[in-house]
Amino acid sequence: MNHLEAQSYIMPFIEGNLPENKQEDFVIHMKNCKKCHEELEIYYTLLVGMKQLDNKQSLSTDFNRDLEQELKSMSHKAKGRKRFRVSAFSAIMAVILVLGTLAYADVISKVYNFEQSTKAGNQGEYYFYNSLGEEFVFDNVDRIYSGVKIDDEKKISDFQRIRGFQDMENAYDQIMTMGEEMTYVEITTD
Repeated sequence: MNHLEAQSYIMPFIEGNLPENKQEDFVIHMKNCKKCHEELEIYYTLLVGMKQLDNKQSLSTDFNRDLEQELKSMSHKAKGRKRFRVSAFSAIMAVILVLGTLAYADVISKVYNFEQSTKAGNQGEYYFYNSLGEEFVFDNVDRIYSGVKIDDEKKISDFQRIRGFQDMENAYDQIMTMGEEMTYVEITTD
């Protein structure tokens, strides 16, 4: 706020008609500009003093203190409004963020369900069980389940592999021992 603008708001300030969007700038300018502050003090003392006399009120003993209190009060109100706007904006943004996240999760869920249903549709009936069930289940034995079970039985665990390797080493040691013993065997012919 420049000097001319600040001076133009002196009368509205004294009358209590200073626009809310200009209050914080006005207070800051008056605190930082000695020339404008002195002019405000003069007008404030004259006009408030005349109002008090016209209304037959007791005349203030310290107009400067009253002015500073009014400026301070206006500053607190302006900062409170600003904090409220910031907190309201933050709350609105938080709500928008939460709603956006929920909408995104809903869209992702719908996309996933669509993909799964498309996959299931492209694969045909599940293992063709409904259309070829009689071929798969014969004598109440599900051939697919049985085949999977057989495949699972053929799988060897790491423990079984280690045990097999140890058994192989033991067998190798036994063969080597037998071979060494056979070298000392004398061959006799009858």
